[in-house]
Amino acid sequence: WVLLEELQRNGRASFRDLGETVGLSAPAVAERVRRLERAGVITGYSVSLDFERLGLPILAVIRVNATGGYVDQVSSNAALLPEVLSCHRVTGTESHVVRAVMPSTFHLEEFLIKLIKDTGHSTTITNIVTSSPVTNGVIRRPE
Repeated sequence: WVLLEELQRNGRASFRDLGETVGLSAPAVAERVRRLERAGVITGYSVSLDFERLGLPILAVIRVNATGGYVDQVSSNAALLPEVLSCHRVTGTESHVVRAVMPSTFHLEEFLIKLIKDTGHSTTITNIVTSSPVTNGVIRRPE
């Protein structure tokens, strides 16, 4: 778990640096990381982007309420839209929660139309993120 915590904080850390942190040799860390990758616990490595510096200052969280046969259409639409960071099927009153970035509120309006295109009477509730006090949280060993 300590190794996983460190990898979540810095996926680019060297095996030597990780070994110093967790009290193992670099070869032992390398073997454990490979086993975690083979087991599917570690599914990949990624980079964090500053969307505002990329000209995408609007981060929207969109809750979609689609019913019946239209649920799959929302998922299909979201998969085709380049603004989408994530799309989750959820329980509760909504069918999906979508996170997306875009350059303006004008673009957001167009995006919402595309997201629920061909989905009958689907509705959306949209929140624009004003700040993110916690990002990239680290999953720790359950107590």
